[in-house]
Amino acid sequence: MKDKAATDDKIMDAFAVLVNEQGYSATTTSQLAKKAGVNESTIFRHFGDKMGLANELVKRYRSLIVELMDDFVPTWELEDDLIEFSKRFRQQWPRQNVMLVMFNTTKDPKQKQQLRGMIEKIRNYGVEMIIDYFQKMQQAEKIRDDIDYRQLALNFVWLNVGQFWSSRFWDGNQRISDTEFYELSVRPFADLLTRRGVFDEHSQN
Repeated sequence: MKDKAATDDKIMDAFAVLVNEQGYSATTTSQLAKKAGVNESTIFRHFGDKMGLANELVKRYRSLIVELMDDFVPTWELEDDLIEFSKRFRQQWPRQNVMLVMFNTTKDPKQKQQLRGMIEKIRNYGVEMIIDYFQKMQQAEKIRDDIDYRQLALNFVWLNVGQFWSSRFWDGNQRISDTEFYELSVRPFADLLTRRGVFDEHSQN
């Protein structure tokens, strides 16, 4: 069993590298066998086909992401918790990137639909976790009660996703550091959800 697990790990690591480098449709099982140092028949025996490989990759990444997020213990201090959420998002990005590449480079419509369903399970897990956090913060009267906490969670996810994409495609002069992102984006986001600052001023007018 240990030998099989070690072989599976080699195959999956090689599959992730090839998909990230050249896309899902362009990656062949013969290329994968060569990179992983196994026989092509071993790949078919262990995973069935390429969609089996894709499914296993998503399952592994989801397990790692669930472990990463489940380890998070809120302090219930909004700004600190949102920064910690963002840090954990950033730790996921190499894996998220492979999955996005896999989805975007799949030519077969049926396979693309299958991959969409797999990847959405991961995205939904993160969103639901943040929704739960914002709901509890709202119930504790730590954030404004006139905001839809579900939409709030989606907005926060998109804030982080937008930063992810910009970090990939902008040149060095336009990229911002992690610290700058927390200072310029996450902290103001947290501030707007409390009764401080501009909202207090409006309430007094």
